[in-house]
Amino acid sequence: MGSCAVKQRNKGEIQKVNPQIAPEIRLEEEVKRPQKSSADLTRKHIKQKKAVVDARLHTDEITDAPTGNQVEKRKTPSDIKLIKASLQKHFIFSSLTDKQIDLIIEHMKLYAVNSNEVIFEQNSKGNAFFIVATGRLEVVVNNNRVNLIKEGDSFGELALIHDTPRSATVRTIMNTALWVLDRKTFRSTLEELNALNYKENRSFIDSVPIFQILSESQKESLVSTLTSLKFQSGQKIVNEGDPGDLLYIIKEGNVVCTQKGMEKRRLTKGDFFGEQALLYGSVRTATVTAVDEATCVALNREELATTLGASLQLIIYKNSMRIAFDKNETLKKLTKPQSEALINEMQVKSYENNEVVINQGTSKCEGIWVIVKGELKGKVNKDSKYKVFDVIGESHVIQNKEEIFVEDFVAVGDVDVTHISASGFSNAIGGDYAQVTSNNEAIQLLKRIQLFKGLSPSQFQVLATMIKIQEFDDSQTIVEQNNVGDCFFLIKSGKVDIIKDGQVIRNITKHDYFGERSLLFNNFRTASVVARKKVVCWVLYKSDFLGILNENIRRQLLERIELQDDSITLQDLTIIKLLGSGMFGNVFLTAHKTKKTLFALKTVDRRKISAYEIEENIVLERKILLQLDHVLIMKLVRTYKDSKRLYFLMEFIRGMDLFDVLRKLDLLKECDARFYTACIFIILEHLHERGIIYRDLKPENMVVDTEGYPKLIDFGTAKFVTGRTYTIVGTPHYMAPEVITSHGYGLAADYWTVGIMLYEFMFGCVPFGEEETDPYAIYEKVQERKLTFPKWVDNKNKVKEFINQLLSKNPASRLGGNFDNLKANSWFIGLNWDKIISKELKAPFVPKLAPLDIEIENALKGNKVLDEVISKVENKEEVPKSKRRTQPPPNWDEEF
Repeated sequence: MGSCAVKQRNKGEIQKVNPQIAPEIRLEEEVKRPQKSSADLTRKHIKQKKAVVDARLHTDEITDAPTGNQVEKRKTPSDIKLIKASLQKHFIFSSLTDKQIDLIIEHMKLYAVNSNEVIFEQNSKGNAFFIVATGRLEVVVNNNRVNLIKEGDSFGELALIHDTPRSATVRTIMNTALWVLDRKTFRSTLEELNALNYKENRSFIDSVPIFQILSESQKESLVSTLTSLKFQSGQKIVNEGDPGDLLYIIKEGNVVCTQKGMEKRRLTKGDFFGEQALLYGSVRTATVTAVDEATCVALNREELATTLGASLQLIIYKNSMRIAFDKNETLKKLTKPQSEALINEMQVKSYENNEVVINQGTSKCEGIWVIVKGELKGKVNKDSKYKVFDVIGESHVIQNKEEIFVEDFVAVGDVDVTHISASGFSNAIGGDYAQVTSNNEAIQLLKRIQLFKGLSPSQFQVLATMIKIQEFDDSQTIVEQNNVGDCFFLIKSGKVDIIKDGQVIRNITKHDYFGERSLLFNNFRTASVVARKKVVCWVLYKSDFLGILNENIRRQLLERIELQDDSITLQDLTIIKLLGSGMFGNVFLTAHKTKKTLFALKTVDRRKISAYEIEENIVLERKILLQLDHVLIMKLVRTYKDSKRLYFLMEFIRGMDLFDVLRKLDLLKECDARFYTACIFIILEHLHERGIIYRDLKPENMVVDTEGYPKLIDFGTAKFVTGRTYTIVGTPHYMAPEVITSHGYGLAADYWTVGIMLYEFMFGCVPFGEEETDPYAIYEKVQERKLTFPKWVDNKNKVKEFINQLLSKNPASRLGGNFDNLKANSWFIGLNWDKIISKELKAPFVPKLAPLDIEIENALKGNKVLDEVISKVENKEEVPKSKRRTQPPPNWDEEF
């Protein structure tokens, strides 16, 4: 329904409207379109670079129904009935609880408007939703009446989501009374209630003992999985002897538990029952009945497994082992992949009270045991104990120390223990522990060094085998000034002097490094390096390093090095041309005057920053970009500021928008869709590991570079998020349901968008509201989630199942537990993820681009003043008058 459409209309009052003139006004008679074949499908050509919806931006104060007068009136039961009946027609309200609906109704105000008064004008921005209490109004589009609105009807609902221009004029045709709800009241009310509900549900999750072992992200996922259920007084919630798969947590009310008709206990708010059902799916041991009206939140065993990526019991075991490893000084030195491989190989076994777990005479170097539940005690020496999270035997296995257990160790109560043999341990971690952990330390340090950031995980593993350890005595010269360098040094221990022309210019110590450029360039050493006392270094030789690089990767590393030069000044740059303009600023192609290296320079006019009050957004964008360093993400080189504007010096990505590439390729082959989707997931993994949600993922915001790989650009809508955020940001066809409804959303909203894009890759259109242009109509389709696939798609095709997973209305189900599970999805079988990061897979499409040489040369010859070129562009733009409501903090831009 459009922003002023009415669901229940008298057909005699409707005039047909040209959909080209007013696509938002929809009629009851829907024409069913015949389903297209793959040969018939063509993509739409309307490009939308910036977010269509961006509630972060301050807008002018809007007053709908300017001639209306507020009437003080207590709502009668009939008023409430009329309002509720109208609210039920809109998806915005259909997902709300009774408590939320009651509060919304309480906030609605009554306005009296005389005959022939305008409520709002077509194309004006609105902020209110209206329900007709009494009277009659007309809907006018381009001076033509298209509809009449009567008592009980409602209009203007899109304004509750955002301030998209009104699709029609609405005018009274007799004295009219309207119940009015404004956007600010609606959103703040919902946000407050949903935040409270989220906090309460999260506290419920935290209160259940079996969830204590879960990680923060796993608990967060469970909050999204909770389902609210209501029970009347006397209603049975579970029956003794029935199979169980639900855990219940009481939110409101009281329940009684009985066994064979005998009362055993009573439970109230915050109590829970049925936890064994989540672990084992066991039968109910008692009947639970509502004493009065009770509200519970429930967790389903099967859905929980889908959300977490495994059964709860297995998750508990794995999390317990992770905690045990993290507490253990020896095993904590393993990398995450090594730890996970070890966890996956360890076998779990359960023991009953007093059952022998480790027999007397067992060799301590036979294997490693981890206590994941309960504790063990010596059969003879009762003070000899192993508690939960203790690791047994790891030092003996690693050092191959022959020693035996001198007594039996038995279970104290119910105990779960995981075990792996000594040989299994070595196989799982990839070799000898001492060598593996030494390499781990070196690799962890290498990953911080810019030169190596473009390498894939598999290349790092190869690198680990090439690193040598060398020792140097006190005063020994490690490298000599003016000699040709052929190796790189990373200090493992000790201290060295850096000496230039006989003078000590600085000291460096443990975990510092030198000589990295010699791995790629035939450079002479610029200084000597001399050991002070004993020094141990990891050493990597140029010949070994180049052996793992093909020409493509070597070129990429060289390009990445160019992007690390933060000594570039604005005066070093010359503008070649304007690349694009947005609401707040412009992007110019620039070249370094001497090196001729190309950069994109984004300029943001201070007058616009003030007018739109986006200081906080600009600072946030900079903070986010500084966190990102990935081959598939546009890189920030540095920022500048002056009295006129702020500047972002960015990597220049030559190529075509993915939007345009899709129109070149038309429908993608499945292997090509897999390539682009995998690239997007690799990008999201990098963002989400840093707590960054993108919020406006779509083909227009990705550029396919000169190698055919998509890169993510434009981080104006991204933000750091922990838990939930509520701001509506994005493009309607790509927005997740939870973003639209103000219920709060997290990182999983980005996965929904990937589902939309994958559908679009494969089938040439978006799955919800493809034919709609009115945002509200699109939102309705998204909420309905009637996901259908073209008839020509094979039912056995795994892509259908995968798209269904990504487009789950439950955000927690989209990822399948974690990124590792997502990458292991059967649709991705055979894909080499490492080769995407190193750009070794052949891309589906490589843009053919005109050379820039002549433009660059002309710009360098012209040597125009940078400020003059930018000002010339800015002078053609309209800068709105500032209507600031709040002043920015002093020195808000000091970090630029």
